[in-house]
Amino acid sequence: MINELLKEELKTVNDREQEGFKINSLQSADWAMRKLQAIEKHDQEVKEAAQADIDQTIAWRDRKLTENESSREYFHGLLKDYLYRERQHDSKFKIDTPHGKVTTRKTPAGLNYDETTVLKSLRDQGIKELIKTKETIKKTDLKKSGTIINGKFVLEDGQIVDGVTEKPASESVKFSL
Repeated sequence: MINELLKEELKTVNDREQEGFKINSLQSADWAMRKLQAIEKHDQEVKEAAQADIDQTIAWRDRKLTENESSREYFHGLLKDYLYRERQHDSKFKIDTPHGKVTTRKTPAGLNYDETTVLKSLRDQGIKELIKTKETIKKTDLKKSGTIINGKFVLEDGQIVDGVTEKPASESVKFSL
């Protein structure tokens, strides 16, 4: 799995970490980059090994859950049949045992909506009060139409817009291996 050269690279990394290694030349920087590459490769191998186990475990779990689902459906069907047979004699019959209950619940009639068709129909008929609209800031246009002056955002015509503050520039370090 992990070759001997990579093992040696990782061993020297651990040794140097304990010595308090410092980078003071392009050569030592290159050495550190090689060590980072070795660490990245080792991370990848660990992830791949773990993923193989995870995939196998997930496949087993899914297989077992599928088996359970078919058994669950079978017993639900048996209980439902029993409930409806007994309901023919007693309209309020419920199954109530120490291990669970089976009852029914009526759902009132309602409406189903085809969003696209309904929205088009409402727009075509000019019924705007039944349509929600979401307002958002046109940030690019806003940025172009004003500047920060004394900590306040001022539009070109002199109007002050509350809620806009300056975000300072920042710099981040990126490692490319």
